[in-house]
Amino acid sequence: MLEIKNIKKAYVVGDFHQNALDDVSINFRSKEFVSILGPSGSGKTTLLNIIGGLDRYDSGDVIINNVSTKKYKDSDFDSYRNHKVGFVFQSYNLIGHQTVLANVCLALTLSGIPKKERVKKAIKALESVGLKEHRNKLPNQLSGGQMQRVAIARALVNNPDIILADEPTGALDSNTSKQIMDILSNIAKDKLVIMVTHNPELASTYSTRIINLKDGKIISDTNPYSKDDEKLKKEKTKKTGMSLFTALSLSLNNLMTKKGRTFLTAFAGSIGIIGIALILSLSNGVRKYIDKTERETLSNYPITLESITYDMGSMASFGPTKEDIDCKDNTICTKDDITINPAIMALSSETKNNLKKFKKAIDDNYNNINDYTTDIGYSYNVELNIYDSNYKKLNDNNYPMQMGLFEELINNKELLDSSYEILEGHMPTNKFELVLVLDKDSNIPYSMLYNMNILDNSKLYDDIKPIKDKTKSKLDTLEYNYTDFIGLKYKLVLNTSFYEKNETWSNIKTNKDKLNKLIDNGVDLKIVGVVKVADTTSSASSNYIGYTHDLIKYIIDRNNESEIAKEQLSNLDINVFTGYAFDDNYNLDVVKRMLGIANIDEPTSIIIYPKNYEAKDRIKDIINDYNNEYSEDKIVYTDYVGILMSGITNIINVITYILVAFVAISLIVSSIMISIITYISVLERTKEIGILRAIGASRKDVSRVFNAETIIEGFVAGVLGILVTLLLCIPINKIVYNLFNVTNIAKLPLMGGIALIIISVILTLIAGLIPAKMASKKDPVEALRTE
Repeated sequence: MLEIKNIKKAYVVGDFHQNALDDVSINFRSKEFVSILGPSGSGKTTLLNIIGGLDRYDSGDVIINNVSTKKYKDSDFDSYRNHKVGFVFQSYNLIGHQTVLANVCLALTLSGIPKKERVKKAIKALESVGLKEHRNKLPNQLSGGQMQRVAIARALVNNPDIILADEPTGALDSNTSKQIMDILSNIAKDKLVIMVTHNPELASTYSTRIINLKDGKIISDTNPYSKDDEKLKKEKTKKTGMSLFTALSLSLNNLMTKKGRTFLTAFAGSIGIIGIALILSLSNGVRKYIDKTERETLSNYPITLESITYDMGSMASFGPTKEDIDCKDNTICTKDDITINPAIMALSSETKNNLKKFKKAIDDNYNNINDYTTDIGYSYNVELNIYDSNYKKLNDNNYPMQMGLFEELINNKELLDSSYEILEGHMPTNKFELVLVLDKDSNIPYSMLYNMNILDNSKLYDDIKPIKDKTKSKLDTLEYNYTDFIGLKYKLVLNTSFYEKNETWSNIKTNKDKLNKLIDNGVDLKIVGVVKVADTTSSASSNYIGYTHDLIKYIIDRNNESEIAKEQLSNLDINVFTGYAFDDNYNLDVVKRMLGIANIDEPTSIIIYPKNYEAKDRIKDIINDYNNEYSEDKIVYTDYVGILMSGITNIINVITYILVAFVAISLIVSSIMISIITYISVLERTKEIGILRAIGASRKDVSRVFNAETIIEGFVAGVLGILVTLLLCIPINKIVYNLFNVTNIAKLPLMGGIALIIISVILTLIAGLIPAKMASKKDPVEALRTE
């Protein structure tokens, strides 16, 4: 069964050379109790380790069941130790953090035997040595003799052919030694038992064969093997392998014996996870807040299509700054927008939109676009000639920061009511009524007061001179009552009314008396309400005088019905003012603007109000569908709110990435620390490495054990980091809510938390690869000698 043939083994350290075995040849029977005797250094243990596959010979051969081991790979020796050999050591070599049952099961686990079956076999093996009732104890809860019996049960559990016992009674008293020897003697009836001992009395009492070694040579053999003793068969050795679950179980039990260090290591590893998780929580919360704001506050923000569009991107960084104004209740305060440097508008990439064609598509309910809107408004290039009681025209200053004094109100009453909060008076009930619209803080800009002629614009430059001279930082704050604006009356003069015909049409604006008379006969307009933009409104504009759509339709109809308009429209090639054909500088479009002539089917802008956030996206899709279908008349527009929100989101993303990059450094540091801790664990568990190798664990299995340890550390660190983050989010959310009335600003996304745990596991696994590799390369013989 087992043949040792001309084995030589020498240990060389520097110049020192020692022959441990010198041309040793022995044949063993399949059933016998062999004791190997000899003084220290005679080669007894070396021979035992070579027979057990723990050590390698320099020359010769070990033949197992007629199969030479010369060509054995490491995996073949691993399998041989697991299935064919069982070790019993002088110091027991049990794994301290595993129960008695788990120690015995370990060899079966490497054999790939199912859990239920291996537990059954392990209990049976423990029963055979009288320790069934102690199976759930740890080794340190047993006596020396009991631990040795556990070692014997572990050696027997896989039903090996050979039991190798190295001084099995060396640490035991005489009574216990006798019990152990009785067990081994009984085992030898069915198996080959090879025992190394210094005790010739025990050898002679229990052994069926005694071999004496001296200086690495056999000097005597009481019962030499004869070839006629038995016929041997070749047997195929099964492969071994440790499952990841077993590796995790071993490492978890080991870590649980060092709970304090394990927790501190995991906590240190979790610091980086906590930092990144907090950043992700805040980033996610802010994104959700922006999304909520866009959905709730900006859901019906109008999509505006202009007949001529420009690239307004350069204006994004300009505009009035927020000004804190202490304004009393029921009063209107001015805000200083005059002294702000005017933005330079870069107009480029001019694009003309065919809004006439698109309006027809809307009227025809193209792709059911009307189902997604609350209102669709149309603007026309018609000038509002509105004068005060002093015959002074409103909005006649053209300040760069005041984009327009007059603005058409939303034509949907429900949407109109939800967009504004009435401060005084009421909303217009007919086309000749106006409202003063203030911002959300009920403030009014200086420029608007000048454009409304409330302030004397002739004194404008005197007013801002102290600002220019840097003797003042801003204009003084003025206060008005809401009632100061209610009832203000104005006169509307139609564009066509400024012209009278003699021989040709002439402008009467230069004649003050005629102009004043014209103004006196103008259409009466009156401010009937003061409102402010509601807190939840989506309107981007504020601070203007609002008028109804009916007013602009009235102006267009009256202008189109005038004599000069009819004359011009009857002959589109001749200029009514000159009587000659149009030229490039003075064309038909210019004259139409002068006269306020407009086609109700050809707006200069279309304002589409979506029903909700999803409807807005659907409307944008419909516009894209329209552009694909009518590529020659594409509609170009800019979703300013979308760009703004996208820009904010991009800024948040960039800040998030930068912060994560900085915090990730702590992850690297913690990974290095875990690598060091794993290396320390390798040193602490060196003997365990030897034990695992002795029962058949491969180098890969040993590496897997320590990789499992780092996986557990990484998982615990990741979970701990996420739990701490969730706890920290509670006070953060409370503080932010108390300060800014914003809820759930810190909210860790589920997938983000899971991803961080996975990252933690991967990083710690990578960090532990080198120590795990070092563990797998340890010599099992040297590892077993470690105390």
